[in-house]
Amino acid sequence: MSDRSRRLRGAVGALVVACVLAAAVAPAGVAAGLAGAPDAQPANPSAASPPSATAAADAVGPGLRSANGTVEVVVRFAADAGPRASADDDGTAASTEDLRTAAASAQDAFERFAERKPGVAVERRFWLANAMLVTVDTESVAVERLLDVRGVERVHENFRVEPAAAAGDDGAARDVRHALAGPGRAPAAAESTSANATYGVGTVRAPEVWEAYGTRGEGATVAVLDTGVDPDHPDLTLSGWAAFDATGTLVSEGVENASDADGHGTHVAGTVAGGNASGTAIGVAPGANLYGVKVLDDTGAGTFAQVVAGMEYATEDPAVDVLQMSLGVNEEVDEFIEPVQNAGDAGKLVVASAGNSGGGTSSSPGNVYESFAVGAVDESRDVAAFSGGETLNTSTDWDNETLTADWPAEYVVPDASAPGVNVSSAEPGGGYVNESGTSMAAPHVSGVAALVLASTSRNVSDEELYATLRDTANHPDNATESDARYGTGIVDAYAAVSSTEPFYDVASLDSPPAVERNGTLDARATVTNADPIRGENRTVALRLTDPANESDVRELTATNVSLEGNDSATVRLNGTVPSDFATGETTLEIASPDGNATATVRVADAVGTVNGTVTHAEANATLPAIDVVVDDGSEVVAETTTDENGTYAVDVPATNLTVTASNATYAPSTAAVTLNGSGDAASANLSVRLRNGTLAGVVNASDDLAPPANATVTVTNGTNATVVAVEAAENGSYAVDLRPGSYDVAAASPDFGSDARTDLTIDPNATADPGLALDPKAATLSGTVTNDSGDDPVADATVAAGSASTSTDAAGNYSLAVARGERTLTVSAAGYAESSTTFDLSANESREANVSLTPTAVFEVTSVSGPDEIERGTSGEFSVDVRNAGRAAGNVTVNSAVSPSGTVDPASRSLSDIAVGATRTVTTAVSIGGDASTGTHEITASTGDDARVEAFTVIDGDDGTSDGSGDGDGSGGGGGGGGGGGGGAGGGGGTSPADGEETTGPTNGSDDSTNEATDSTNETDLTNGTVEPTNATEPTNATDSSPNGTETPAGDTDESIDDETVDGAEADGADESTDGDGTAAGDAGDGGSDAPENGGVSDGSTPGFGPVAGIVALLSAVLFARSRSGEA
Repeated sequence: MSDRSRRLRGAVGALVVACVLAAAVAPAGVAAGLAGAPDAQPANPSAASPPSATAAADAVGPGLRSANGTVEVVVRFAADAGPRASADDDGTAASTEDLRTAAASAQDAFERFAERKPGVAVERRFWLANAMLVTVDTESVAVERLLDVRGVERVHENFRVEPAAAAGDDGAARDVRHALAGPGRAPAAAESTSANATYGVGTVRAPEVWEAYGTRGEGATVAVLDTGVDPDHPDLTLSGWAAFDATGTLVSEGVENASDADGHGTHVAGTVAGGNASGTAIGVAPGANLYGVKVLDDTGAGTFAQVVAGMEYATEDPAVDVLQMSLGVNEEVDEFIEPVQNAGDAGKLVVASAGNSGGGTSSSPGNVYESFAVGAVDESRDVAAFSGGETLNTSTDWDNETLTADWPAEYVVPDASAPGVNVSSAEPGGGYVNESGTSMAAPHVSGVAALVLASTSRNVSDEELYATLRDTANHPDNATESDARYGTGIVDAYAAVSSTEPFYDVASLDSPPAVERNGTLDARATVTNADPIRGENRTVALRLTDPANESDVRELTATNVSLEGNDSATVRLNGTVPSDFATGETTLEIASPDGNATATVRVADAVGTVNGTVTHAEANATLPAIDVVVDDGSEVVAETTTDENGTYAVDVPATNLTVTASNATYAPSTAAVTLNGSGDAASANLSVRLRNGTLAGVVNASDDLAPPANATVTVTNGTNATVVAVEAAENGSYAVDLRPGSYDVAAASPDFGSDARTDLTIDPNATADPGLALDPKAATLSGTVTNDSGDDPVADATVAAGSASTSTDAAGNYSLAVARGERTLTVSAAGYAESSTTFDLSANESREANVSLTPTAVFEVTSVSGPDEIERGTSGEFSVDVRNAGRAAGNVTVNSAVSPSGTVDPASRSLSDIAVGATRTVTTAVSIGGDASTGTHEITASTGDDARVEAFTVIDGDDGTSDGSGDGDGSGGGGGGGGGGGGGAGGGGGTSPADGEETTGPTNGSDDSTNEATDSTNETDLTNGTVEPTNATEPTNATDSSPNGTETPAGDTDESIDDETVDGAEADGADESTDGDGTAAGDAGDGGSDAPENGGVSDGSTPGFGPVAGIVALLSAVLFARSRSGEA
């Protein structure tokens, strides 16, 4: 194709593509237009028009109102579409799946809008905040126009990050960064003030919790949302890690990827759960699980999307209990309300710093009402000057009335305080550093929260944990109200843990089986304090459910139970059964606030007592642990068990009753009693017998085939008396009940042998299998073997089936014992074709199987004869005699082979229609190579029925040489060379014998008799293209023609080149000459392998035409290609 054609085709292709794209894009552009997109319409017609300028301005962040170019925005969706409603009314946590589902539903319309609208791209979806991070090209879409999409409530910045925190006044970008205050870092060793702990750890009284309650936060998990964590610090053990970029995208996960280039997060993590590798404890809860969640970059700053993504990650993990957030944005930021509230609804406590701008200020998310905001105090317990704190007015300080509807009119920030001045903790690289700020105070509170959670087995809600931390804080001024400097005071771990209620477990409930309406119900249970904390006056109650109404549960009585940590006590409770309860079976419960135990009790109008003793019927002994069941004819009304003396007593409704005693070992025994009224008593003494045992199993066959279908199992006792005889089923199975004892068991079948077991023990209510297996009796095959052509018996035929075999007698009869199953009967005899028949034989079966054999030819090799010696390089002829020794005429193939070397021609000869007794002879020539080893060789002649081996000796020749040169005595010279192309010339024979003198071998110098018989080699001398008749025994040298017409004298056997006689054969065929038409002169029809006769030698000096022809062909091809190229 020409360049022009290619360009034209490319242009056409481009035009087609452009047309296709134009056709596809044009309608899509219309559909994606804001005004025409149905999903972009507001939810109701009244909202269809664009919002007013004032409404749009209020719903768009100040930094976005005049934005140009491509901007990154956070789109927030209406609160009533958010997930808060999924929290249960009883305060139990909502699942993160509920939050995801609600957010997805609210965001669906915007997602579809963005897919169709050029210039709008969704970068990240959030569910903890009902929000999306969106990139907007303001040249295509104004930010205000996003408010037209259904469900969108407002649009704000992604809080672009700056290195320094500053108050965000109107129009300025808000900054998210960690809450670090003071002149900077002061590297130092971990400083101990008491109990080998930093002053901060000591101030919150963590060591007292460790010692008094034996807990260091084990089982609780705190996620530190910060700049990262150094995983290699000796005081820190990370259990989880994740890192997010500025768009909220997860960029790394797994502890092996943890890092902290800033150091702030490592310091915070050390205060939460650091160890004491330096000899000084730096962490409040060193046993807690620690997660590192990187939401601030290496300068200590981040974005709203980053922080919310980290909060989502921690909230979604069910193991996380506390979100530790030493970060913030100055002033009140409504955007943080929703993620904090939803984290709380999911059961997480959000602990955040109050800010570092001093009194009268605070930062978000710490100042969100649901957060636990933390202020900072110094070692003297005085509030740090930088510590934030203020009283907030919900209606004037916050804009989102929907999310703040449940807040009080006013509240104080911080909630409480903790050490935050010159706090010593970990820094990356394994060292320690002093830091100041509310960032340092908040992790003390998170550590205390972990101690509280670890101290109890109860499920402590985030609301309870929040209240415990606030209510147990210690105010230095003993103030009873929260203030804007301390909050409720300095957190106190020991007081918080001590005030936490432990888990009370209830077990081992003991109650009467029956009670009367309006009567006393007396019950007791074991109550255990499962935690190390002392339980003070915890309520344990006795409750009863109306038998006719499951929802009517009455508390009959209750008591307060105080228990030391890990202690237990038996609590006895009694109350009156309501008179308005129905009669019948119901549930009794003794319950603590944490656990309960239940039992079944029967409510009756009148209750009496049944008692008695249970004895062994055969041994006259009382029996313990026998189950006693009392029923009234329609249902069981009571159950009990005999004591160690075999006695029982049970309260039951007063009526006509049946008492039954039994257990797994003893068979049931019953007695009838009657109780006439309340307080009546009746005795029922019962005697029980051992339950029968069972003898059961399958009578199998020892050969693993089908079991006997008619086996009998006989059981005898110690006196050899038959106890029982049972017929096994067709599949061999059987079962019989026997009294406990020792028995002998035997099985037998008419077609099988027998099997037995002695002293087999039968236990009560148990099954014994003796594992019986019978040997099947052999089947019998018998019959007569005859000749199928005349029905004459065939004597001495071999009859075999499986491993059994025999021979027929003179009358052709046989009898064979064969194992049962599928068996193949094979019959063979000399002169007959083998016969095979398959039978499926049963045990002990007798079957007649007569067999007719077909006569066949059998060929014996009766002799192999030939020369005793063969010279190397020559051949010898062998005769093979084959006789039909069979019973029918037939065809045979005689195969011959020689070893260890040599060839046979022909190697195979077929003979047909050989009569019975006839002998035929075949001949074959054995050729031995000139380089064959001397000594014994063997020729093997074989038919399909017989083979015979004849040995001969290979010897050196006395009248020939092995190199192919004639020596004048008439022996053959060397073989001819194989030439490429037309074939090389062969080596010549010796001089011809005198007239009248016999030759001792073939005249062909190769001494190959086969070749001599089939090839007229060298009968024509093609010299220089001239054909002349030659003497068959003295040909001219057929290979010494020169292609340029120069002749070499014929028959010259002594010509040499460079004083050396040329070998009679050329390995590469280079001495091949050609005639005028290119036919190889020496070619005898076998590819140029024939050797010249009569001692001729190849001169080796004149090349053949092979290379020349090759060169000519190559030049022709080149010229042809050029001519074709010229035509093109």
